[in-house]
Amino acid sequence: MKRVRGIFLFFLILVSFFTISAVDFHPNEAYSRFKKGISVGGALYPTYQGNSLLLELDVYASAEFSMLGFGVGLPVRFMLRNDDDIPLTGGIFPKEDWDDARDWVSILNYFHYGHSGDMFYFYFGEQRNRYVGNGSIVGAYYGDLRLYHPQRGVNLEINTDYAGLDFFMDDVTPPNVIGGRVYVKPISFMKESYGNNLEIGASYFADVFSPDQITGKTDNEYGREITDSNFQIFGFDLSFRLLAMKYYQLTLYTDMNKIVDAGFGMHFGAKHKLMLPTSTDMQILSRWEVRAMEPDYIPSYFNTFYDIEREYYKGQSDSTLGTPTTKSRYLISYAGRGKDWTAGYYLDLVFDITGTFSIGGSFEHNKLYNHEAKKYDNYQINVFTDMFFFDSLAIDLLMTFQSLGEDGRWLKNRPYYSGSITYYINKYFNVGFRAASKWYLVEDRNSPGFYSYYNCFSIGGFAGLRF
Repeated sequence: MKRVRGIFLFFLILVSFFTISAVDFHPNEAYSRFKKGISVGGALYPTYQGNSLLLELDVYASAEFSMLGFGVGLPVRFMLRNDDDIPLTGGIFPKEDWDDARDWVSILNYFHYGHSGDMFYFYFGEQRNRYVGNGSIVGAYYGDLRLYHPQRGVNLEINTDYAGLDFFMDDVTPPNVIGGRVYVKPISFMKESYGNNLEIGASYFADVFSPDQITGKTDNEYGREITDSNFQIFGFDLSFRLLAMKYYQLTLYTDMNKIVDAGFGMHFGAKHKLMLPTSTDMQILSRWEVRAMEPDYIPSYFNTFYDIEREYYKGQSDSTLGTPTTKSRYLISYAGRGKDWTAGYYLDLVFDITGTFSIGGSFEHNKLYNHEAKKYDNYQINVFTDMFFFDSLAIDLLMTFQSLGEDGRWLKNRPYYSGSITYYINKYFNVGFRAASKWYLVEDRNSPGFYSYYNCFSIGGFAGLRF
């Protein structure tokens, strides 16, 4: 029996790694509401960033009560070897670590009241794998791609049996992406019935400072000039939970979105939830979706790579200016030349044992237009895992590849990834390793506005006290 279980587990891992885009699933969300207490601690990491070596010292504390929780942290980095000519302050501290308001705001790691899905939920902190609704406008958004650019955003949820709200803001210093979704369950106002499973929603999102065009400064000065525009997307959605049995749930949905001054897209999908009849809280989740869209429409416009894409889309540059092509400019100026509707699909799969083991991934394929108004295959691939073994070993990994099509091959060697391995020696001490990918804005007269890709690795020790 143990051998059969081992083969089954290996098969699930193998399938997940090959069904691999970002997934609307947070493995620790259900478990987090039971974590209570106060923690204080510190960590010391040698950090490899590009070709440079730094030493990072972190001091942190957190407090979790029944509904309220918050965490603070103070990271201080010292330059040991500067092979990338990173600007320094005092000859030892990276200049960009503390030269912006967001650097000081980020000392507050997070604050929350309630938990996602509660009647009222408020969260302030780093945005990771953020979805709104079915993710057709904001899907798998991450706010930690850029080096020296910590972001603290806001999530606000109001959930009732009759109506609700999901508000999103990517940052507070200041925000770029802001908007939300409201929904209503119209039958629920009249009586309790099967029709209460009907949900109607409307969404609006904008990048209020969306860069339209980027040029270098004149007179051989460093820096860049950015022409802003207000980029907006409206959406309407309809969903119905068709089945809600003891071990299986099925929800059908459709999203229809319009990008202002650009295209229209439709999403048709089904969400599946299978609860396995075992002694542990075990479930399998899956979502299937097909898409039909005009040529100047991109599904999940605010996605994993958006913080880079908004200024530097798929490595494209304007040949006449020698500057990067922004995502909004690319969509309106290039993709809009296409005439035919296009299509796409999305599949995902998640296997979860609450608080112990989660693994999953998805595969996304869209037909988009390039700068020559020719169709090409655009993909996004992702895999994640969160594991906790023997009450002592934690493994967390996320890896996302995007735009592996004709105009996006450069990203296949530049994925977004974040991972860590932690060993808990006892309830006070643990050691670990972490790695992540980062993007860094190049300050160069010859290439204003372009981003370089960095690998960041850290290995060190942690010590904490919980009471």
